[in-house]
Amino acid sequence: MSREPSAQESPHNDRSPPAGVSREKLTVLYVDGDTQRREAETGRLAERLDVADVRGVETGEALLASLPTADCVVSRYELPDTDGISLCERVRDRTLGIPFVLVVEDGSEQLASKATAAGVSEYVPADGPSPARLLDRLTDLVADRQRLPTRAGLGNAVEHAADAILITDTEGTIKYVNPAFEELTGFSQSEAIGRTPRILKSGQQDDTYYQELWDAILNGTVWEEQVINETKTGQQYVAHQIITPVTDAAGNIEQFVGIQRDVTRRRTLEDQLERSAKTLERLHEGIAEEATDLQSKIQSVLEVGTTNLEYQLGYVTRIIDDTQQIIAAVGDHEAIQPGVSDPLERTYCRRTIEGDEPTVVADALEEEWDDDPAFEHFGLRCYVGARITVDGELFGTLCFGGEEPQQRLVLEAEQSTVTALATWLGYELERHGYEARLERQNTQLEQFASVASHDLRNPLNVASGHLDLAQQTGADEHFETVRKNHDRMESIIEDVLVLAREGTFVETTVAVSLEAIATDCWESVETGEATLVVEASDTLQADANKLRHVFENLFRNSIEHGDESVTVEVGTTDSGFYVADDGPGIADAERQEVFEHGYSGSDGTGFGLAIVDSIAKAHGWTINLTESHAGGARFTFCTDDTLEDDTSAATAIERLLSL
Repeated sequence: MSREPSAQESPHNDRSPPAGVSREKLTVLYVDGDTQRREAETGRLAERLDVADVRGVETGEALLASLPTADCVVSRYELPDTDGISLCERVRDRTLGIPFVLVVEDGSEQLASKATAAGVSEYVPADGPSPARLLDRLTDLVADRQRLPTRAGLGNAVEHAADAILITDTEGTIKYVNPAFEELTGFSQSEAIGRTPRILKSGQQDDTYYQELWDAILNGTVWEEQVINETKTGQQYVAHQIITPVTDAAGNIEQFVGIQRDVTRRRTLEDQLERSAKTLERLHEGIAEEATDLQSKIQSVLEVGTTNLEYQLGYVTRIIDDTQQIIAAVGDHEAIQPGVSDPLERTYCRRTIEGDEPTVVADALEEEWDDDPAFEHFGLRCYVGARITVDGELFGTLCFGGEEPQQRLVLEAEQSTVTALATWLGYELERHGYEARLERQNTQLEQFASVASHDLRNPLNVASGHLDLAQQTGADEHFETVRKNHDRMESIIEDVLVLAREGTFVETTVAVSLEAIATDCWESVETGEATLVVEASDTLQADANKLRHVFENLFRNSIEHGDESVTVEVGTTDSGFYVADDGPGIADAERQEVFEHGYSGSDGTGFGLAIVDSIAKAHGWTINLTESHAGGARFTFCTDDTLEDDTSAATAIERLLSL
């Protein structure tokens, strides 16, 4: 409600509402510098006005000092320190609506005109010793105020109103503000009165806006809308504002009453609701297609979330035991990148996984996180994170944050959106896991069909042919061939069952001693003159039964392809363990094929290394087949969650999901 031309600024120190305060008896103040006459008139008025408490004051300054207690003012024109018209103007600067009666000895049309312009309620010429007209008019005014308790109590109501109220003249000069205005804007009454509402200008509305506002209210139209204002300290707020023109009996605009209600919270929630809707809409439209791979979906959730919810960083974690592993991230932060792992105790996520509701940190410094290990390590001032569950179990978290604080109201409004995104990710992970299982089952069915049609049929045909020859010739050597082929079929069936049962999924893991399990497996394999060297005292989180098949098949592979004196070595690396030998090795061209079922360079079943590869994948491990230092084969297993430089993000997610 600000008019562009600046207004004269004159401070007013007293608080005086625009109408008298409601009391049991109305107070009438009589201003007269003549002591004898003042005492006589106050007595006469008090006798006639039995519903009023009539008090006499000598000067205009005395009246102004007592004004907050007055419901009506009667003033002589001639006063010791001023005149009645000037006094009325000062009264009108401080309070609006209080009756002001001016008593004059020698009136004139010019004086009456000036009195009306100053806001005098009644102009009464003195009638000698008995001012009958004054008494009659004052009686009417006091009676009117008694009959209208809502008007009499208007000042009290305005003072206690929850909404900010300000009253200006037709030039936009502030004449009154209530306590709610002071609380909302930070401007005291003395700082606001005499100035214009330009003190609240935020710069969000241009000159055209204010011109339209003034055109409307000067035309008598009530102006209502939301406006962005600024407090004394420079903080912006959203106000629902109503500006009402107030007219006199003749319809002329006398003043404007502005009422402002702080709707910043509601506006913030509405804006956030709109952003959340757009976020979910983009998620549905852009990344929910069946053809989108899991890695792209996770990445898109982070990109959509950081863009629409206005965060610097977004990341998805995998929580395993007491470790947080970041599997996808958006934003420039050294500690928040795919593949980075941290102890759970120094992460924000440790609090996120404790409850069903998202964790919200609006300003870490103000919420006593400054000495928290998470803040010390990551330095995020704001953070919101939600749990991701897969098949009813905790998988990890979806997190957004930044190095600058945010309003708690904004973060709390975004909780449901972040929860929805985390829930959606959980569903996608479940679906991806189901599809991965189904794909592996189909692959296994194809393998079983291949075994039935080829791997088993060959030894079966050989055995059947020699059995016919044995029947025809009676030669015993044919039965030995039948037995050998039956043994081969049994070995193939056993390996296929191992591949089906063990090379699928790892449900639980335990700490396994590499030295103990390698030594035990060596003793269960026919090793002949071969030698085992174990240089590993570490433990490994694994399914012990499945790990046995890994070592047994690798040991058999080394012995079958090497000579009787082959040496097999088991050791640890920075990221896992290895099994190496000094045999003939595996040619570069064959290193990708050896893990396919049915591949065999000797008399084996061709499933040994396929079993090894399948069990490794079930654990989330990767295998790298290279040449050993002795020229043989070296199988290196990467078992930890730290991604190697040449590992793609897609592979990383697949490994970390352990699907």
